Amino acid sequence: TNNRYGAGKWIDELDIDKYTLYRVARYCDELVPSGEKDEFDNDILEPRFRANIFLAKSTDVYKVLKDMATVFLGIIYWQDGQLVAVQDTPQDPIYTFSKGNVIDGEFSYETTGTRTRTNQIIVTWNDPSVNFEPSPLIVEDRDSIVKTGRIISESAVAFGATSEGQALR
Repeated sequence: TNNRYGAGKWIDELDIDKYTLYRVARYCDELVPSGEKDEFDNDILEPRFRANIFLAKSTDVYKVLKDMATVFLGIIYWQDGQLVAVQDTPQDPIYTFSKGNVIDGEFSYETTGTRTRTNQIIVTWNDPSVNFEPSPLIVEDRDSIVKTGRIISESAVAFGATSEGQALR
């Protein structure tokens, strides 16, 4: 909301649903294993999501905010005159489906075909050991690669990630 360095020209503090943002912040700050061990073979913990972002050029405010929301597996949208953040977090189910509450009691299951199912993701993240240059991290489903004999690759950007553990998550 800073007028000089932020989006204050377009977004006022009253335009932000601070209660949903607070819930997002609490989830992001929870400590999770980083994927590294200390000298006693204990997991090193880090916040679930951190954003280390350096904006080098001017860009549309809403696009920057949407990109920032991807850091915490979320989206933002306008509702009732406020900017609301929604995050994909584990939560209790809100409805249970069974044969008793489905028309004719029949389910139709669909999945992606094995010929098109991604089994390798190349995640680009900012590696602090190489001066925060973008670095690729390859995440693979090796069982699928062996089973199908094919690599079906996709790429993703871990926006603002400077931890390999976060890029992996």
